[in-house]
Amino acid sequence: MQIGCCWFDGEQKELINQSNATKWQLNNNEFWVLSVLAKHRGHVVPIELLSFPYGHGDYQQKLSVSDMEQIVENFQDYFGQNHRGLIELIADQGAILYNKVAVNNTSLLDTPVKVISNAHYILIILMTLIASYFVHSNLNKPDFKVPAFNEQFFTQEGNLATLSVYVPSGRSIDEDFKAQVNYGLSELKKCPVMPWDSITATTASDSRTVSIVLKKRIQEGWKFHNIKLFRESENQAVVDPLLLKEVNICAD
Repeated sequence: MQIGCCWFDGEQKELINQSNATKWQLNNNEFWVLSVLAKHRGHVVPIELLSFPYGHGDYQQKLSVSDMEQIVENFQDYFGQNHRGLIELIADQGAILYNKVAVNNTSLLDTPVKVISNAHYILIILMTLIASYFVHSNLNKPDFKVPAFNEQFFTQEGNLATLSVYVPSGRSIDEDFKAQVNYGLSELKKCPVMPWDSITATTASDSRTVSIVLKKRIQEGWKFHNIKLFRESENQAVVDPLLLKEVNICAD
């Protein structure tokens, strides 16, 4: 029988490597195991079938699992590096002689009960720690947490609207800030038509850029409008009646 680059001669109990003309005389245990695997080639043969009972012919004792492991390793060496995968001992199941070299595509996630080595376990832990450090080091803390100012007011049409103002973390809420916000709120209340339910203003860390998000609930869901204003200085007022109309915050 041809097994990879080797020819198994059952009559002479020999294994001949045809690539380098090497010949091995198989001992009784090796011949028994290879004969049974060759007969059931392509199928897993249970350990119980490979281990023969006491007093069976020339064999005086039953093969143990360690004996089987050594025999399989011997055949892997006989078959050579390119064909050692033709024979395999499957833990807790048996052994198999493949028809062709099996491609091992197994991974740690093949089965939830897969046993991994200590080296693999340590590698997984290290990779997890490195990934956690990378994610944590690249996540910036949020610049804005809770609004520095948040107040509901009634529009000229009698509807309820909300003004929210966010500032960068660490910035103090001084009297100038309060005065600007209260002035802006008073101008919003004067709008003849307020087409929005919510007005959210966010000051960037440079204190000169102000982003405004307008939101209104409509029948289809929500309607949004975004505005970005650039100030020459942080003390420059961003709210006046003409500007409110130009950026569509107020309507006539």
